[in-house]
Amino acid sequence: MKNSIFAITGASLAAATAMNMVGVASASVSGAQGLYAKNYIVTEGGVNYSVMDVYLKFNSASGTGSNGERVVNFFGQATTDASTYGVNKTAKYEVSNGLAYQHSNTSWLPAAGASGGTGNNTWDSFLTVGARTQGSGNTGSVTPDVYFMNPNSNVGVITGGSSATGFVGAGVYQAAPTDAGFQTNASAYADKMVMFGRFTLKVSDIQAASGISGPTLPKFTMWCDFVGKSTAQTGGTTLYTIASANLKSDAQTKYTTSGKVWTFDSSFSGLEAGQEAWTFGVPSPGAATLIVLAGMASSRRRKD
Repeated sequence: MKNSIFAITGASLAAATAMNMVGVASASVSGAQGLYAKNYIVTEGGVNYSVMDVYLKFNSASGTGSNGERVVNFFGQATTDASTYGVNKTAKYEVSNGLAYQHSNTSWLPAAGASGGTGNNTWDSFLTVGARTQGSGNTGSVTPDVYFMNPNSNVGVITGGSSATGFVGAGVYQAAPTDAGFQTNASAYADKMVMFGRFTLKVSDIQAASGISGPTLPKFTMWCDFVGKSTAQTGGTTLYTIASANLKSDAQTKYTTSGKVWTFDSSFSGLEAGQEAWTFGVPSPGAATLIVLAGMASSRRRKD
């Protein structure tokens, strides 16, 4: 049962998301904690999708707007430096067995209008800074950086460009990050998390590649740098600007600024306790049966 996930339908996605926002990163200090993810199954049109939502987790939420703890962008760099302990700063979003991300929108961004909007499927893959749903909130100002080569595409991979000194990768920024109502602030939600992206695989693709369970289920790894504000690591009220703090989804990273050493810890929460961190999953046999029964019941209600 370690790799099974509770199955939900697209209609119940919002409720399940609210229910699943539990747990905190392992660090106990105030401010930014590190990358945090949750995964779940969405069923739409008779198709099962394994979805991974990735956030930057805060452990405090001081202020709103320009005075609040917030994120401006996430991106990649071609260089390393002592402040991040020489870690790789390339922005990348890797699935261990190379499966394509599922993508129905005409853009990798969550913007409203022709390239996005409220009609997008709930499982649709996209990159974001803050916005948790497409076509609402601050989505119109989520903008690709110069190294994001295919933001207006629905191919199953994220393509990053390169600078004169090496590969950088793809990232996005929030063009209006100081608006108090935008979801780039840690205070926008009770869980104090700012969303960075949704990454979706088709369950049938996972099963074809690795079977319904086992150690070969695809693992997701995300690297990125981010810029924003956070309270001091000591828990004080002074806000420090964080510039280019590197994060990786399956490792602890460190960053030095304002004379302090920040430690960022990755954390994970799935709908089933004990699930392997950062691993896409498939429904257990029992959950798969529930999906079929739910679909039959839904069909019957429509006929009635």
